[in-house]
Amino acid sequence: MRILMVIHTLWSRDLGAPRVQLELAEEMRFLGHEVEKFSYEDAFPRLAEPRHGAGARLRAYLGSNLSFAARAAEFVGINAGRFDVVDANQTDLPFPKRRLGFQGLLVARSVGLIPAYHQFERFASARWPEPASVRQVARLALTYPGRRRRLRDVVSSFRCADLINVSNGNDQTTVAEGMGFGSKVVMFPFGLSEERRGVFISAKQSDADRLAARKVAFIGAWNSRKGAKDWPQIAERVLARLPAARFLFLGTGHDREYVLRDFPPYLRSALEVIPSYRSNELPGLLASATVGAFPGYLEGFGFAVLEKLAAGLPTVAYDAPGPREMMRWQALKSTVPAGDVASFADLLVKLLTLSPDHYAEHSADSIQVAARFSWQDIARATSATYQEAWERLRESSRNKAA
Repeated sequence: MRILMVIHTLWSRDLGAPRVQLELAEEMRFLGHEVEKFSYEDAFPRLAEPRHGAGARLRAYLGSNLSFAARAAEFVGINAGRFDVVDANQTDLPFPKRRLGFQGLLVARSVGLIPAYHQFERFASARWPEPASVRQVARLALTYPGRRRRLRDVVSSFRCADLINVSNGNDQTTVAEGMGFGSKVVMFPFGLSEERRGVFISAKQSDADRLAARKVAFIGAWNSRKGAKDWPQIAERVLARLPAARFLFLGTGHDREYVLRDFPPYLRSALEVIPSYRSNELPGLLASATVGAFPGYLEGFGFAVLEKLAAGLPTVAYDAPGPREMMRWQALKSTVPAGDVASFADLLVKLLTLSPDHYAEHSADSIQVAARFSWQDIARATSATYQEAWERLRESSRNKAA
């Protein structure tokens, strides 16, 4: 098949959303498919240059005349005959196929269901109310029209698509039953390549060194959805019982000072913050960690959890959409209800104090769990589903023509 991947972000392995389509595209090519992409730098080549900041990119995305969706629709219209499948992020082609002039299979992809994220934001505002600064109010005013448009575009994208591709069971139920899109919803998780998994295994330090380090690793942007509001209590409870424990926060998107201001001063010496890293640096950053932790409330799937498991880190997570797709396979119970910081801390202490033999068992189990999520297998399954749906469309078109 000839497949076009469409996403409104930069096409980069260092970003979570495009990484899904980028790595899936690589595996699809190995299967013999022709795969191209249309991403932010294709729609706005000048704005994608490094000299343009995030503000310019945001204005371009929100601008009605310069919207990514309009550019993507134009590209698909011009090139409609070149592709059998268009796999587009959930807001990026909210148009009927007749408007696009496209007769192939149109797939709307969710790597994180936008309505669910907006619902969490309302939950977070009620649970952790904070006085808004002038800057925050201004930012909300700027982004509010775009937020409303994205919610509208999600529904339009799903309605116009032949298939809706989501990444976890919770989203599948929400879109199929709650939003009423039924059997055209399919679910495929994220994965890792065999090569990527091998790099994590090769980089990890010995079990003895890892146990001695008593280091808890977290990967994620520093925000309430990924557990920022809960971390101070978690760290306090762990350090009260294990004063030698240390915490490594990776990919926070904010500098050390920003993250540490959420913690009381007496805890800060136990915390290390690395605001950003390249994808190929992560195996080395996790090499000396003892356990993984992810107190996140909502994910599309969760590379942050999958890669900790691939690194052989027994991991604790909230029982939340996304991570539960992986965590349910772990031999040791490693999830707690979302927001239960006491139980979360208890599990971390339990993992940090495992005997060497038990730690080795759970480390090996984590690697085996990660191996269940292979891009090669996911690409085969996705390819078969797309192929079958595309052939049904062709058969339907032939019947109508006859």
